[in-house]
Amino acid sequence: MPQDKLYDILWTELADLSYQQELDFINVKFNIDEVIKFMDLVSAFINKLESGIVEGRISKTTNMRSFVISKQTTLFFDIYEDRMVIELLLFWNNQKDPENLKGILKNT
Repeated sequence: MPQDKLYDILWTELADLSYQQELDFINVKFNIDEVIKFMDLVSAFINKLESGIVEGRISKTTNMRSFVISKQTTLFFDIYEDRMVIELLLFWNNQKDPENLKGILKNT
């Protein structure tokens, strides 16, 4: 564990499931090399989050944050400063219907 870690990262069940779905999608549409590249992008972003470097957009209505991991995928997450926890909520394929996204995020 790196010493410069400020935040704990928690994966929700939905984040874990949607991450696996994205990996499967990338593998089917492209190849394993692209899967590995995507995994590296996610890992690099999570390392930044752990160290307190928070990037992305903040929703004005929910304070939920989002970051575009790749052209096709956005990660949604929440920050709990009081507990020094970042909770990963959902990996969203940007090619899907945004109306479905609103419903999913409303229930998280």
